[in-house]
Amino acid sequence: MRKETRGGRLALPLLAACLLAGCATSYNVATERQESLFITTEREVQMGKAVSKRVEEELPVVRDPALLERLDRVGQRIAAVADRKDIVYQFAIVEEKEPNAFALPGGIVYVTSGLMELVKSDDELASVLGHEVGHLTARHVVKRIQGALGLELLQILAVGAGSTDSRTRQGMDLAFASLLTAYSQNDELEADRLGARYMKRAGFQPGAAITFLTRLRDHTLKEPLREFSYFRTHPYFSDRLRVVRQESEGKISFDDYINTQR
Repeated sequence: MRKETRGGRLALPLLAACLLAGCATSYNVATERQESLFITTEREVQMGKAVSKRVEEELPVVRDPALLERLDRVGQRIAAVADRKDIVYQFAIVEEKEPNAFALPGGIVYVTSGLMELVKSDDELASVLGHEVGHLTARHVVKRIQGALGLELLQILAVGAGSTDSRTRQGMDLAFASLLTAYSQNDELEADRLGARYMKRAGFQPGAAITFLTRLRDHTLKEPLREFSYFRTHPYFSDRLRVVRQESEGKISFDDYINTQR
């Protein structure tokens, strides 16, 4: 039986105070919201560089000059009109046949060789890069890291309050996983909206985001069925198409009202 000490009880509020002490509230132009962050831009960039090293240890980097020139040319046009100017945007390709793209903290965006094959134009490539830059301008990655730290802190607090049985901890994990998953879906839709906005600003055809999402959906549906997962980490394609159409065209079609759940 674990005995709670006075020092242990005092350590928990102190830990919370340490996390909150460096918290800064500012207005995010991209999200149009006041946001509180305790991870500085400098620390975010450091984290991104560290993760980048790990990524490039796991996945071979593509060195094709023509592909890299195209990627950087399109990416820098998007970066030039993005709402966030305190980071340097970098774009790279890794060898992976599955179409994918992801942004690291601090401004590094990776796309896979499979995605480069799937896009049919610079406009479609801009839709992908605009989406990832949207994640960075909205600071989704940093917020997700802060959310993980918050969950860890709450787990400590729960144990300190006496909720030590496994069922209580599992229930808390389940509840917060659900919240984080919904937040992730909101992030994806917000990044779609920002990506379409940046495409228009940069002079790309925003309708290309719709054609690419449709092709990506068709590609995904051809893949073998995956084992059922309780939590969804991405919205349905119908939701994403509706958001992009609304941002790029200012309207949605009748079909967009129907959730096809795919």
